[in-house]
Amino acid sequence: MFSSFDVHIIVDEFKKDFNILGMKVDKIYKIHDEIRIKLYGRGRRDLILKPGKAIFLTSYPKKAPQNPSGFAMQLRKYLGGLRIMDIEQVGFDRLVKIAFGLYGNEDMDDVIKYYLIVELFGNGNLILADDELNIVGVLQAQNWSTRSLKAREKYEPPPKMMSPFEVDMEEMHDENYEVVKLLATKINIGGMYAEEICLRAGLEKSDTNPDPEKLHKGIEALIDLPKRPAIVKGSIVPFDLLIHKGLERAEYNTLNEAADEVYGKKEMEEIASVQVSKKQKHLNKLERILSSQVQTVEKYKKKGERAHKMGDLIFENYQLVENMLNAIYSAVKKLGWKEVDKRLKESDDKASKIIKSTSPKTGKISIELSDNLVELDITKNINENAQAYYDTSKKMNSKLAGAKKAIEITKAKLENIEREEIKVEEVKKRVKRKKDWYERYRWFITSDGLLVVGGRDARTNETLVKRYLKDNDIHVHADVQGAPQVIIKEGKGASETSINEAGIFAVSFSRAWKMGVSGLDAYWVYPDQVTKEPPSGEFLGKGAFFIKGKKNYLKKMPLELGIGAYKEKIMCGPLSAVSKNCNGPLKVTFGNLSKEDVARKIKGLMDWEDMDEIIQALPTGNCDVKEI
Repeated sequence: MFSSFDVHIIVDEFKKDFNILGMKVDKIYKIHDEIRIKLYGRGRRDLILKPGKAIFLTSYPKKAPQNPSGFAMQLRKYLGGLRIMDIEQVGFDRLVKIAFGLYGNEDMDDVIKYYLIVELFGNGNLILADDELNIVGVLQAQNWSTRSLKAREKYEPPPKMMSPFEVDMEEMHDENYEVVKLLATKINIGGMYAEEICLRAGLEKSDTNPDPEKLHKGIEALIDLPKRPAIVKGSIVPFDLLIHKGLERAEYNTLNEAADEVYGKKEMEEIASVQVSKKQKHLNKLERILSSQVQTVEKYKKKGERAHKMGDLIFENYQLVENMLNAIYSAVKKLGWKEVDKRLKESDDKASKIIKSTSPKTGKISIELSDNLVELDITKNINENAQAYYDTSKKMNSKLAGAKKAIEITKAKLENIEREEIKVEEVKKRVKRKKDWYERYRWFITSDGLLVVGGRDARTNETLVKRYLKDNDIHVHADVQGAPQVIIKEGKGASETSINEAGIFAVSFSRAWKMGVSGLDAYWVYPDQVTKEPPSGEFLGKGAFFIKGKKNYLKKMPLELGIGAYKEKIMCGPLSAVSKNCNGPLKVTFGNLSKEDVARKIKGLMDWEDMDEIIQALPTGNCDVKEI
């Protein structure tokens, strides 16, 4: 569970270390006790909100639920497509307020539309409020004597508490409280940090009249501690504390990374453990079923074999059995079962001794043939009695076949489950790929294997030419304003194919794409022809360059692009180059869909994780995509 110090530091990391301000909301899911907000705009980030516990960015992806919860859908409805405009800790409480909105332009300021408030104290809660803090939705409606969390009511935070950064020392004296309890409650820091202050101040925890000067120094010493995030005894701590002296510390660069290990990885391991447990339970159940099925097969087999044997014994003793059936049937008909039973018991003849029992209710007798008891129905003739046994044998054989088939099905299920490899150690962190320098720009690889790089805007156009245009390169540009500066690296002596592809690249990523033109001229020159010094009386803005001497024109370059996967990267460039170099190439065409919508289509078609990388690769303006 986060402390107020944890919240204070991790919110600061969100802004400075992870730079999530300005990132846009993609999808929102509720998975178990957490809300997962998928962000894009500077790569991909998963923001995890665990009310009552923690808030952090995770590198451990979870499978999204097939049916999002109602609250997750409500958050999507209001926050989808908005940017994170700000994130702050409210006071020094375990309370985080995230502002969502839109960037403004020359005519309009930035706009905050909604707030998402994460309460990390008590049982926790998550509140969606409008720009005036009127509650739109709440994860769990709650009501106290001092405040209420319900839709259409004004959000009111809990009463503000003193923080260690703004201590009123006059209030830090109460003879009814030990100093450790006073610190924990008065300045909202909890027992661990209260004990740390006592240690650093040289005070006894049980002191009810602490020296104010020592107490002040202890508080100052705590808040001046350098950040040293670590996991100690399974909990995250942002500092190296005296109370943890001698304990094992696992240190991290950021508190967020530590939190992700405790709350992200640990939970994934718990899920994996549950999956292992479920697998074992399923295996045990199937093994019990299989054992029962094997026993059933044996039972059917024995019954079938015995029934067939009884039928054979009847025919093997045909005359004896037939005579006995006729005699007993006649006697019962004449004398009744009671008298027949009596005479059978009193008789010493051989035939009577063969009869071992009688059943007046069923009209059957049991006789002994070759040490086997054979049951006979006296109302049926010898053939009918034998056939009854053969019918039973057939029935058992039929059931036996079905039982054997059921065994094969159960064995197949067991084999499938046994093949499932669910191990706790398989929980892996999603490590971001280290990007090459040219991925900051637009780029592609020509059909001949040359790297072509282009600027994204005026700033990157300026940087690209000044820093990366070398003597052995070729400079390419579309013959229109509002086009990227393009470089063919090691392009001197490049083939006509590579130069033409660079021309297609230059015109396709120019303003011509928005205009929907089918073709546009481009040109190429050598590096020494590109200068930042314009003719007298002219001015060159940021990202613009002057070309000296002859331009080598490339006439009517078509605006056609492809997109595909190239060595774990998304490459967007001329269709010919993409088709040559990429797996699963797709054709990018003019269209009416936004880049975000097209990126979602490409993400699905290519099964690509990072949608932001796709967005960054697409041309400016609406477009569409289709399979080649």
